[in-house]
Amino acid sequence: MKNLKIKILITFTACVLFIFTGCEDRLVEEPISQYSLESFFKTTAHANMAVLGIYDVLGGADTYGKHLSMTFTVDTDVAQMRGTTLKNDRDMITHYQANPNLGWIETVWSRLWNGIERANVAITRIPEMDLYKNGTEEEKAILEMYLGEAKFLRGLIYFDLVRNWGTVPLKTKPTKATDNMDISRANIKDVYDLIEKDMEDAAVVIPWQSEKASINERASKEAVLGIHARVCLGRAGYYLDTDGQKKRLDDYKQAYERVRDLTQRIIDERGQLMFRGDDYEKIFRNYVEGVVNTDESIFEVGLYNPEGDKDNTGIIGTWNSPKSHADSPYGRANSYINTTPIFYNKFQDGDIRRDVAIATYEILKDGSKKQFTGKKEFQWAPGKWRRDWNPEPPKNPNNTDINWVLLRYADVYLMHAEAQNEINEGPNTEAYNAINEVRNRASIDNLPDNLSKDAFFEAVKNERALELCFEGWRKFDLNRWGILGETLRSHQAACLEYDKKAPVVMATYFDDNKDELLPIPQRERDENHNMSQNYGY
Repeated sequence: MKNLKIKILITFTACVLFIFTGCEDRLVEEPISQYSLESFFKTTAHANMAVLGIYDVLGGADTYGKHLSMTFTVDTDVAQMRGTTLKNDRDMITHYQANPNLGWIETVWSRLWNGIERANVAITRIPEMDLYKNGTEEEKAILEMYLGEAKFLRGLIYFDLVRNWGTVPLKTKPTKATDNMDISRANIKDVYDLIEKDMEDAAVVIPWQSEKASINERASKEAVLGIHARVCLGRAGYYLDTDGQKKRLDDYKQAYERVRDLTQRIIDERGQLMFRGDDYEKIFRNYVEGVVNTDESIFEVGLYNPEGDKDNTGIIGTWNSPKSHADSPYGRANSYINTTPIFYNKFQDGDIRRDVAIATYEILKDGSKKQFTGKKEFQWAPGKWRRDWNPEPPKNPNNTDINWVLLRYADVYLMHAEAQNEINEGPNTEAYNAINEVRNRASIDNLPDNLSKDAFFEAVKNERALELCFEGWRKFDLNRWGILGETLRSHQAACLEYDKKAPVVMATYFDDNKDELLPIPQRERDENHNMSQNYGY
């Protein structure tokens, strides 16, 4: 796993980076090597370096090392940012008091547009290469695969933009100094159309994971199909338009049909879920230990720095794990993200996932554990990336080498179950089989037969929370179902009923038809005069 991470890090200290954003006065940065754009795309190695540069955008604190994995994914009914004040960017974003001038929001926005630009360069330049036209069949096939990866990554990054900011401008060509950068937002259907077309093209040329020599930090066919299915779930759901109204595209049923078909292809390829019974914990221990986990893990963002420094690494396992003393044998964990006893109690007796997903202790200086009880139950933390699972001493007290997993196989089954229920106006055999596969692995019984469409949907909502908690998708799910605000209010009320002094504010500042999206950074609007602001900001 770490070989690819090192390769990305080393390669890009030698590779030209043509980095662009959507803002006119930040169009071009100086190359950091001897390469120029005109002379760069000559060999398959050059094309590979260009594609690694797109992956590089995903791996770091500004994207999946911190913000896209954690900051932008809470507060929900599953996880909340610790504290009830609004002292800094972290508090204001997570507690739904974001504003267009927050530096963290501008940083992520700019970083993602850098990724779009890098992808556009690769997508444009690879087909222009002499080897692409006149090389050997092997060289052509390799370049086709790299082109497919670039398209997949452009689609993924556009999806990150859409799910956090709503509809955005469409830009599919590399930026030139003479371009007019005052670009209006596209129609959301057109954005989804581009994302889906990129995914469809990528799936044709990228092989199955079982056929690839590389590991799951690079896209496989099932990664493309699975992320495409998630995109279609977003397309099938509700979205907040620029007028502040929740809407749904007319073709949402067809989007659900694509979810069904895409996930079925993966299930047909992979078969039954692995890591059953007591082995379930091993899924997440593997992530912490840096062990390749292809049975469950379909696509991961590689996060690694040989020295433990900030570049190309993240803080997975420090923010979202049980609190750990800075001088403990395992390194510091601030445990900024907590869960609640209300969510803890949603797990059935005997569900093996609960004590893997939720850690009810803190780690003291000597490495021993102290349980949080009574009034401290609201300090319980995500347990899937706990630092005391790492057998090696930390290279850095804060930064970790833990990858962020964008797609697990269990999610494929749950997407399939939801799609079957929607398409057939109620659960069919395939829907039951899919959700029960996940439940049975967790050592809980099958769902009752003959559930209505609404009852089965409630079961899917619950199962996605229990299986995928803290993995970054709960807010996305609640948003696409159109129930984020009401869910926050219900959960906060339940917490305060449990303890009238509970430190919860997940619903306190939330405004419906506004806070489902982040604000467009003000600097972007200052420089792109056709960029409208999201409603309410």
